[in-house]
Amino acid sequence: MRKETAWFVGGAAIAAATAAGASVWSQYGSLVRWQEPELPIRPTTRRRHTYTYKIVHDRPLQFDLYLPPGEGPFPVAVYAHGGAFVRGNRSMVTLFHPLLDHFLGKGIAVVSIDYRLFEDGVYFPDNIFDVSDALCYLKQHESLLTLDTSQLLVWGDSAGAALMLATALDRHRQFAGDLGDDLPTIKGVIALYPPTNFLLFKFIQTWLAHLKFYEGSREEWRELMVKCSPVSHLYADAPPILLLHGKKDPIVPFGQALHFVEHASDVGANVQLISFPNGTHSLASFLQSDNPIKEEQLMARINRFIEECLG
Repeated sequence: MRKETAWFVGGAAIAAATAAGASVWSQYGSLVRWQEPELPIRPTTRRRHTYTYKIVHDRPLQFDLYLPPGEGPFPVAVYAHGGAFVRGNRSMVTLFHPLLDHFLGKGIAVVSIDYRLFEDGVYFPDNIFDVSDALCYLKQHESLLTLDTSQLLVWGDSAGAALMLATALDRHRQFAGDLGDDLPTIKGVIALYPPTNFLLFKFIQTWLAHLKFYEGSREEWRELMVKCSPVSHLYADAPPILLLHGKKDPIVPFGQALHFVEHASDVGANVQLISFPNGTHSLASFLQSDNPIKEEQLMARINRFIEECLG
């Protein structure tokens, strides 16, 4: 190859790599900048109490407890927020007030937890450990909190839904945290548009984006993604799972839900899917006027699932 040609090819390769890198970071940036479209706010008289379930490096991890009317002890639904594992907090539960208020109206307490976000020194499975610890804390302090953790559901959206799925499917307790492995029995999972297999995202884009938080090799990273992907842990007697996913989701492709349902069928797990033809990456989009399902219908289907799980 002539020197001029070699320089040209090399320059073109560098330019292509630069453009690809810019595309990766642009797409990752759009992911972390995604804002959940909000439903109209309704008047509320919810009772809320805040507790710390553990402290990590002098940083408290907390949860908000919303109690229904009455004396208790109450069944409980534990929520984990979305945010691409890098943003968000427990207050985001109020974005899902149709679900929040539905639980409370049925006499079910709601707990909304914080967990560690990706940053220097924090990565998978630290956030799954946190979810496990939050559930252990609830079981250990259920009398104080007026909860009945023998009647427990978990739910979440996006990243939080993936964490709840990973925790609920962890029958071998490989994600046990600092508070031990004596988790309450999870009776069911409601997961809104979760990533279920992290390797189904465009591999090189996802891996490059996560280099910001992970220092291991590509092979080690792949092994970790398999370990932390909910689909890796499905089994026949797993807790019932209800997936809600929009077919036009620009963040977590609808194929993730189909992949999860197909694998669940293979192993005999109870996984139900409600799909939304015009739904994107938000509960608000599921309830918009051009979707065939309305809020009352959706709550009725979710209610049937809750009753199936809790009896």
